[in-house]
Amino acid sequence: MPTMKAVALGAAPSPLACTASPGPGVRAAVLLDEGQAKVRRIELDAGGVIPPCRMADDVVFVMLRGSVVVTCGADEELVAAPGAVYVPGGALTRSLRAVEPSLVLAVLCKGARTEPPSISPPATTT
Repeated sequence: MPTMKAVALGAAPSPLACTASPGPGVRAAVLLDEGQAKVRRIELDAGGVIPPCRMADDVVFVMLRGSVVVTCGADEELVAAPGAVYVPGGALTRSLRAVEPSLVLAVLCKGARTEPPSISPPATTT
């Protein structure tokens, strides 16, 4: 039976806990990797960049502090805290560029579908 897990978000990861440094001005650590979910804490200095990469998994980037330009394929969106952006998995490239010092949670949905999600129209009441 699955159990609930809690993780702390506020404290900066120790240098030993950092699992990736995709570029100057970027620090990242995996906070949770269970079942179909993976949560990564990403700190970006102003101008810090995660270069374009391809991923099969859907990701929701949650901006906790600062503002980041999120690129998905040819689309770009400035997302400021408190805010979030959904990026579908598949063949699209994605990247992040911090406009100011920023703290981001990347929530990966492992094993996500390969087709884009369908968006239902809002429900109407009569």
